[in-house]
Amino acid sequence: MDVLCSDCRREVALGTMGRCTVCEGILRPEYPDEAVARLASVRPGPGIDRYRPLFPTSTPLPFLGEGDTPLIPSRRLGSSLGLERLFFKNEGRNPSGAFKDRAAALMAALAIEAGAAGLVTTSSGNTATAASAYCAAAGLHCLILLEPGNPPAKLRQALATGATVLPVEGVFGHGPEGTRDIILRVAERLHYYPGFVWAPVNPYILEGIKSISYEIAARLPGAPDVVVCPVGGGDMLTAQWRGYLELQRAGVIDRLPRMIAVQSLNAPPLLEAFRSGDERVAPLPYAKSRISGINVPFTGEHALAAVRASGGVVTGITDDDAFAMQRRIGVEEGIWVEPASAAPVAALPQLLAGDHVQPGETVVCLLSGAGFKDALLANAEAQAVSARPPLLFDVDAIVQAAMRP
Repeated sequence: MDVLCSDCRREVALGTMGRCTVCEGILRPEYPDEAVARLASVRPGPGIDRYRPLFPTSTPLPFLGEGDTPLIPSRRLGSSLGLERLFFKNEGRNPSGAFKDRAAALMAALAIEAGAAGLVTTSSGNTATAASAYCAAAGLHCLILLEPGNPPAKLRQALATGATVLPVEGVFGHGPEGTRDIILRVAERLHYYPGFVWAPVNPYILEGIKSISYEIAARLPGAPDVVVCPVGGGDMLTAQWRGYLELQRAGVIDRLPRMIAVQSLNAPPLLEAFRSGDERVAPLPYAKSRISGINVPFTGEHALAAVRASGGVVTGITDDDAFAMQRRIGVEEGIWVEPASAAPVAALPQLLAGDHVQPGETVVCLLSGAGFKDALLANAEAQAVSARPPLLFDVDAIVQAAMRP
């Protein structure tokens, strides 16, 4: 395996952190043909260690049941939106309830291989819960620098699995360089592994996430026409694109999907860069979305490159659209998702209207995390139900209440 700059193709040593020192490009591992060819014989199942020849480690990954999440055909939403073949890849079924478990399993193996005493990361929530769980499984200390004001459920999960959680004001508010520097400096002082899940800081961890595309291609079978993803920093979309490229290289699929990125209009760094035709994604001076999973002011240009190389687009939705679709997915499909998961589904009407998605195409929406991760609306509704006076123990009273609009 080689580690190369995505832009200038300069080779660096395995384990090198940060960007290319020559051109500031994002580093990425690349694998020999014989490793990629093994994809033709590997079948999906619980645990992503089966894909280790295509990960940047020889250390076994700790297993908590991650991977092989269900690919669910839409029962009602697809037809109501005008799509004939809409699927949901439900990453909320991972052990800690989000796709970040795939990254955390690899992260823990990388920390063990590096001989680190523990792991440090910054997080808006899902990385914290995943990292804490997999560090506990691997016997590693876990330090979380948490963005204040994030959903309590995510904080509780991290604490329950033994992490040290330190709220740090503006941990994402000092630009990507500031976040990178604080992670790398704290890691060096503590002899911890820098486990930030963002390729411009740590170019290796996102490799675990590409297993999503392996599973989708195995279950359909073949590649979908379109993959629609919620995007914050951009690693989930980029990782899947890499996975599809490897599947094509291995002869498992004969065509590639279009990758579509969805951001909140209140935190749209990738959307701004895509619309302006830029090659780099400038960090924004703000991130004010109520969708915690994608409320970040910077996205890596690796995601921008993946969207463009695939013939995809970047689009934006309002926070209210995501919350409304979160409820529809629950009521019409029976799947409780966090608001970030609802973002790609909320974008489908405008994607259809703009001819970016066609009615007869196979479309996969990534549901990035489970509803309990960020249950603001559900909590409010539950409190309202709990506040009602109880009904009499009487059939007529119950039937009348049930029939009220």
